[in-house]
Amino acid sequence: MSLTQEVKRRATELGFCAVGVTGAERFSEAETAAVNRTRQGLMDGLSWWSEARAHASADPRRATPDARSVIALAFPHPVVNPPSPSDGPRGRIAAYALGRDYHDVLLERMQPLVAMLRERGHVAKTYVDHGWMLDRAAAARAGLGWLGKNTNLLIPGVGSSVLLAEIITSAELETDAPVKKTCGSCDACMRVCPTGALVEPGVLDNRRCISFWTIEHRGVIPLDIRPLIGDWIFGCDLCQEICPVNARPATPDTQALEAFGPMIEARPRLEELLALDDDGFRARFRNSAVWRTRRSGLLRNVCIALGNIADRGSVPALAVALDDGEPLVRGHAAWALGRLGGAAARAQLEQALRRETDAWVRDECAQALQACGPLVVPSVV
Repeated sequence: MSLTQEVKRRATELGFCAVGVTGAERFSEAETAAVNRTRQGLMDGLSWWSEARAHASADPRRATPDARSVIALAFPHPVVNPPSPSDGPRGRIAAYALGRDYHDVLLERMQPLVAMLRERGHVAKTYVDHGWMLDRAAAARAGLGWLGKNTNLLIPGVGSSVLLAEIITSAELETDAPVKKTCGSCDACMRVCPTGALVEPGVLDNRRCISFWTIEHRGVIPLDIRPLIGDWIFGCDLCQEICPVNARPATPDTQALEAFGPMIEARPRLEELLALDDDGFRARFRNSAVWRTRRSGLLRNVCIALGNIADRGSVPALAVALDDGEPLVRGHAAWALGRLGGAAARAQLEQALRRETDAWVRDECAQALQACGPLVVPSVV
C-alpha cells in the first residue's frame, strides 16, 4: 500500500468524508479571483482579510518551502432540522455551529495523519479556516468536489455540510483530478437569498451576506439589512438548505459526529437568550463557534430576530433589554420595539428616550417611536 493510500485510508477511519491530494503549486486562478473581489469591495468588513492575505493564502509553500503535496480534507458537521415549537419566538443558528468549535475538532482529527507523515520523515503542517490557505480552491483542485453557485464546495454524494482542512506536506503523494461537474442551470441558491448576496454565480458580496452581519460584524447592523435577516441569530444556511446536492446526502459517520460533543439548540428561545448576562453567555456558548459574536453581538441579533418575528408578547423582554449595559443591545432593542408597535412598546420607548444618554441609542428610540403604530407588522419569518 502506498503512502497516499495509507493517508486516505486513515483519514476515512478518522471520520473524514472526503480526502484528496493536489500538488503544492500556487492556486493562481483562485488567487486572481480573490484579489479582484477584494479590490471590488466584495470582502469589505472583514478586518482579518486583505489583498496581501489573498496572495499569501494562494501559496502552499509560503510557510512550508519543502511542500510537495496538499492533502485536502472534508469533515461532516451535524445537521438538524427541528420543528419550531410554539412556546414563544425562536431563532435559528447555522448548523456548523451547533457542536463543539470545529477548529478544535478538525485539528484533533488531523493529528494522527500528521504523526504518520512525520514518522516517515516528512514535514507536515495543518490548516483550518483561520490559517492562511484558500481552502475551497485546495479542495476543488484535489478532486473533493466542485464550487457551487452558492460559493460552497459541493461534494458528490455528500453535499456541502462539511468543514474543510488541509495538511501541507513534503511527501510526494499521488494527486487526484478535479471533479468535472457544475451546477448546470440551477440557480435556486441565488433566488432564495433574501439579501441578494450572491451577485453572480459563485460570487458572494460579503456586505450583503446574513452570515457576515450576524457573525463577523461587530457594530450596528444597517436599517435596510435588519428586516432581511429574518430569525437568523448566528449565520445562515438558506443557500445550502435549498441546494439539490444536499437533498439526499450520505449518512455521516456517527462516530465522526460524536467528536462535536453535546449540541446546542438549533432553534433557541429568543427571550431566554436576551436574559443572558456575561456569565450565562459564557456557560452556554464558550465551546461553540457562537462564542465568536460575544454577548453583545448575539443579543443584538436576538433583538433583530424578535423585531422580525413581531410577536407583541416579546415587549417585556425587549423593554428589559432597553436597560442593558451595552448600547449596541439597547439600540437594536429599540428598533425591535418599533417593529412590534402598539401602546406598550411606545410607552417603553418613551421612558427609554427620557433616560438614555447615548446619542445613537437615542436616535434609534426616536425612529422606533415614529415607526410605532396600532398594528403589528407582518412577519417576515
